Amino acid sequence: MEHTLLLFTLNGLLGGLACALLHAESFREVLSYTSVRAIVLGAVGGYIYYYMFTEWRLPDSVMAFVFGYAFKDFVEALYEKGRLLLGRGGRG
Repeated sequence: MEHTLLLFTLNGLLGGLACALLHAESFREVLSYTSVRAIVLGAVGGYIYYYMFTEWRLPDSVMAFVFGYAFKDFVEALYEKGRLLLGRGGRG
């Protein structure tokens, strides 16, 4: 069980790393806060995905990677929506 959890977390981290590498325009940007946040949130996404199930019949390791790749955007969208709903404005 612990081995599988580690595998999902690692796949999520790799998804976050792929997201950071694809969006970075230089190596310096890979080390920026935005990229590191994507990598860390990817690992968190893989960890969370471990506790979720897919009904798409795709390999769970692939889904953990995809979840890790997209999790940063999901968290940022929730944050922005919360800011707008609380009347604090969003990014202009």
